[in-house]
Amino acid sequence: MENEKYPSWKHAMTYGLYIGIALIVLSLVYYLLDVYAEKWTGYISYVVLLLGIIFSQIKYRDDRLGGYITFGQSFSTGFLTGLFAAVLTAIFSYFFISYLGEDFIDTLLQKSEEAMIEARPNMSDDQIEQSMNMARKFMSPGIMTIFSFLGSTVVSLILALIAAIFTKRADNSIEPTV
Repeated sequence: MENEKYPSWKHAMTYGLYIGIALIVLSLVYYLLDVYAEKWTGYISYVVLLLGIIFSQIKYRDDRLGGYITFGQSFSTGFLTGLFAAVLTAIFSYFFISYLGEDFIDTLLQKSEEAMIEARPNMSDDQIEQSMNMARKFMSPGIMTIFSFLGSTVVSLILALIAAIFTKRADNSIEPTV
């Protein structure tokens, strides 16, 4: 079987690298355009990740498994692809935040404070300051990288599950034994 010669994790690593690089380039474009703190940028990144996962699943199905793939194989290929992309983007995030962190973190804190005031205009100045102090504690490169990796992993899991529903293809030529 072709799958034994080329396991899904190798395929996923290759496509995860491609997706990770695409997401890193996208992040740098967001940073250069000064829109990295906007909510819509995350949605675009999710779409890129979803399309990459789907492409990886389809390529593995068609190129390595003869055009047929089970839901489980499709899911695992997609999830591993997203996981490898998450590892790559987490490494990038750590270095990005470490070296450009002051400006990046200040902008995120400012956006966070604005969103908090907008959502709860009745908050006192003490409550706002207390909330912002708590937010600052979570804005270190290490903690942000861990949360970024965990978030990307969960999103990859969900997207791989959804994509596997549509990319699975049963081999109906094999008659089940009774």
